[in-house]
Amino acid sequence: MKIVVDENVSYELVDRLRTGGHAVISMSELADRGMLDEDIYAFMLREQSVLITRDYHFTNPLRFPTEKTKGIIHVRHGNLKSEEEIAIVENFLLNYDREFFQGKLVTLYRHSIRIR
Repeated sequence: MKIVVDENVSYELVDRLRTGGHAVISMSELADRGMLDEDIYAFMLREQSVLITRDYHFTNPLRFPTEKTKGIIHVRHGNLKSEEEIAIVENFLLNYDREFFQGKLVTLYRHSIRIR
């Protein structure tokens, strides 16, 4: 799966996803660090990739329509340690096919998932 990982997500997740065979583009590795949310959204559309972010702004469907995307995975803010964040994302990706959340917003919480 092709995945764009936002700068606000643990870099350890990038390594773990790559090890798991995913094609990962880390926004923190790009020369254009600190891109605007609209530019990140346009980038992930061009790349036809899933976006993983902790940025709450991406949950606004008027500003960032999910139906145009391969999916937006929002990791809900909280006091998550890096390993907890990784476990939440990995657990979700293992249990849900990409087609299931394509065009949808997924919010991952410590103990639950919301898909809309």
